[in-house]
Amino acid sequence: MEIIVGKTSGFCQGVAFTIKKATEYLNEANKNNEKLYCLGEIVHNERIIEKFKNDGLIFVNDLSEIPKGSKVIFRAHGERKEIYELAKERNIEVLDLTCGKVRAVKNKVVNANDDSIIIVFGKKDHPETVGTFSFCKDGFIIESEEDFKIVKNNISKHDKNKIFVVEQTTFNEELFNKFSNKLKDMFSNYEIIIEKTICNATHERQEETAKIAKDVDCMIIIGGKKSSNTKELYNVAKESCDNSFLIQDANDLNDIDLDFSKCDKVGIMAGASTPEDVVNEVIERL
Repeated sequence: MEIIVGKTSGFCQGVAFTIKKATEYLNEANKNNEKLYCLGEIVHNERIIEKFKNDGLIFVNDLSEIPKGSKVIFRAHGERKEIYELAKERNIEVLDLTCGKVRAVKNKVVNANDDSIIIVFGKKDHPETVGTFSFCKDGFIIESEEDFKIVKNNISKHDKNKIFVVEQTTFNEELFNKFSNKLKDMFSNYEIIIEKTICNATHERQEETAKIAKDVDCMIIIGGKKSSNTKELYNVAKESCDNSFLIQDANDLNDIDLDFSKCDKVGIMAGASTPEDVVNEVIERL
């Protein structure tokens, strides 16, 4: 069996930076016998979260769980505008590890707010999209074709003639192009500015996944079950290879109903928050 591992597989630059800095902050807190909190999952990978828990990082789902005057890490996906304001009110020191790419999208939204209706292409329940949209004064989130009806029925309530578009950094590129064209056709009477804010790493990973999937008998996508970019990699792979599977680690291979001994070529791609050791374990098991 030939195993082809994507060159762009694994940690992106933003995730690597977040984990590095969080580890440094935690080591410092442990050294000073202080508690350090993290609001939400620092990245969408179960093994990474478990390691941080074992090392002493305290994960919470709400700022009310954090004592006043404490320190909290804001995850790579970013947080809602009101969360920053609440942390300030409660005298909680924010160690902001929002990915630089995500922060750049937020800044674009803030700068366009005064004269534009903001549209965000992205998953409505994804923390990055939720965080970005919280900085919009007037706007909509478009996740599917159905959402265009909502925009069409409600856009006239806003007294602006300009539309400014950004996207979740891990959004599907094919959908981005499709939605962009549909938006231009549907709202031709508006001035439309579309910023392609999909992360370069996401674009390259999806592109390589599509290329590998066309040349293998089976495609294995590795990543956390909540990871948006990993799910998109699976969707991309499935378009070219019917035998495409999404797993969290090597143990999940046991649940795949496929005789791997009959596969001459197996492709592997890992999401942006998947550790290298998890990928190596899958390779060894195969």
